[in-house]
Amino acid sequence: MIDMRDMTKMEPIKRIPLVDQVEERIEKMIQDEQYQPGMKLPPEVVLTRDLNVSRGTIREAFKSLQAKGVIELRSGKGAFVADPKDSEQSEAIHWLVENEEDMKAFFELREAIEPMAARLAAERGGEEMREELQAIHNRFASLTGSRDNQQIAQLDEEFHRVISDHCGNGLIQEIMQSLNLGMKQFRVNTFKVRQNIRDTTGPHNRVLTAILAGDADKAEREMRKHVRKVAENFAQNISSADYSKER
Repeated sequence: MIDMRDMTKMEPIKRIPLVDQVEERIEKMIQDEQYQPGMKLPPEVVLTRDLNVSRGTIREAFKSLQAKGVIELRSGKGAFVADPKDSEQSEAIHWLVENEEDMKAFFELREAIEPMAARLAAERGGEEMREELQAIHNRFASLTGSRDNQQIAQLDEEFHRVISDHCGNGLIQEIMQSLNLGMKQFRVNTFKVRQNIRDTTGPHNRVLTAILAGDADKAEREMRKHVRKVAENFAQNISSADYSKER
């Protein structure tokens, strides 16, 4: 016979959210079917059918798994099993979330200052600046596939510093020194997300090409597009952790 007094000690039955259940099922599928890092998972439509849930539920589960570093979502390609080494990516995204408001302020200032610096550098920068900027970009591009986030972050900072140092405006240079100091941790963390590295190499090259050609209009335009892309990637990284934050 059950002692009713013991009933008060029993924990209540927990209702597990559907997304959590789907998340667990996908993780188990990865383990049971021995998916290796880099392997593509079944498409959303297949998982929707097999798990008998909505496509929105699958996407929520994917976002959460990406934030945890279990999978990697590649735009237009689908979900892939993440390399265990990419667990540092989830830590980086956590840092981005924690510093979201400060970073938004930095992006606003960058968009106001850096396009102007690029314009002036294209107009006023000499051969020494062009050679230094080219060398920095070449080194950055050579590390695109590496995991040396510290060095990649340092080269990104140097690329932007050289432009401001040679724009011929002391006030812009002073502001950029403060900006770069405040952006140090952001750069280290944002480049732990592999896509952010890939999305920086091309824009850097376009800014560099415009400056080398002395095309001030294009240099300003490409720098603005670059800064906006960095902000866009930041927002996407934050979005990938939104569901986890709510839980």
